[in-house]
Amino acid sequence: MAFDIEELKEDRKRNFEERLKFIDLYVEWLKKTPNRVWSRQQNELIEMKESDSHSE
Repeated sequence: MAFDIEELKEDRKRNFEERLKFIDLYVEWLKKTPNRVWSRQQNELIEMKESDSHSE
């Protein structure tokens, strides 16, 4: 299987830009969302991850 180096570079650049956009959107969401809301969501995510790791 042959890989096009330029295509891979473009994919990497595009992925990086998408991550930066996501970070910007997430920061904006954090700024406008009350601490109680986002901290509850983070807690649920952590608890879900912990329960997944215990089931393995």
